[in-house]
Amino acid sequence: MTHIRSALEIALEKTDGIKSDKSSLAAAEGKEEGKKLASAFFQDPGMDLAGALKNLAKEKLPAVKEGFFQIILANLVLPRDEADIKKLDAIAGALGILTGKKADIASLSTQLAGFFRQWLDDKKHLDEALRQQLGPLLKQKEAQIAQQYGRPVRIDPRTDPDYMKAYNTNMGNLEERYAGALAQAKEDIAAMLE
Repeated sequence: MTHIRSALEIALEKTDGIKSDKSSLAAAEGKEEGKKLASAFFQDPGMDLAGALKNLAKEKLPAVKEGFFQIILANLVLPRDEADIKKLDAIAGALGILTGKKADIASLSTQLAGFFRQWLDDKKHLDEALRQQLGPLLKQKEAQIAQQYGRPVRIDPRTDPDYMKAYNTNMGNLEERYAGALAQAKEDIAAMLE
């Protein structure tokens, strides 16, 4: 008669050769703690980050910093508006504490703020240029629709397929250029952490 093995016996056989690596587990836990600390920081940028890092065990600190740093970099994105640029000061403060290179981070933060403002200006100018360039075409469409329905019509450029096609193409090119420059800035910041 054959012996029917339980699921536990099968699982134990499969994991028999696997040993737990305590250092990699501790590093993963540290990174997770760093991510939670970063989340708390984004909810309250005025928190005592230096104090929170100081209270950690020295062997845990590099992993916590790495997790925190991953979240900071993930949140360092091209801004939608001026309010997003204001968050840069808090991020720079945290990076200064994290890296210990406050002056270098402050200089980089000033450059990033200018870079982000230029991004917002370029987006605005792109929209204005496309509206000016495609304005006659939109007026022609409005006139055709008004003639068809017997009343004046106003077309929002963002609802016009021709405008949106041109906008998306040009915006994609603009985003690609700026995203490349931002990626380089992130690499520079990452080098400061090491």
